[in-house]
Amino acid sequence: MEAIKIIKNRRSIRKYNGNPISAEDIQTILECAMSSPTARNIQGWRFVVVDKKELLTSISQGIEHGKMCKDADKAIVVCYEIDDETSKLYWQQDASAATQTILLSATALGISSVWVAVHPRQEKAEFITELFNLPKNIKPLSIVALGYNDNYLKEADRFDKNKIVYNGYKKDEK
Repeated sequence: MEAIKIIKNRRSIRKYNGNPISAEDIQTILECAMSSPTARNIQGWRFVVVDKKELLTSISQGIEHGKMCKDADKAIVVCYEIDDETSKLYWQQDASAATQTILLSATALGISSVWVAVHPRQEKAEFITELFNLPKNIKPLSIVALGYNDNYLKEADRFDKNKIVYNGYKKDEK
């Protein structure tokens, strides 16, 4: 699938049919995630692959907007190792870029996905930290639920020229 089509076809899918995702596809998704840009090339992202049903169910019960995880085949918890001032400054952007790359690479493989926010909600971060026994310097940003959906959505036109300005806003538009 060409890159532009993948980007336009990506959707947040919350219902899955139970078909298993191969280890090779998870490997490919993680390889892509680790190709994401990072500030100063820190590469501080860390990933927890969740394939145990009891853990997926725990996520669905403990994260307010993570109900779909119980039906997902797998999930990836996107985290970041924060161990210096630079990583403290940029971890959210770097982990978000990795999350988006996971979503896009899943789409390219025909796998449905949805971004489940963890950060900045402290109670969600604490829940995930405890559930997965994350070290103190590893911070969770998001969870990506993964599965297959029989009714995969196709490209939608979301372009809105009213959301674009060139070279800044005019003084009277503030």
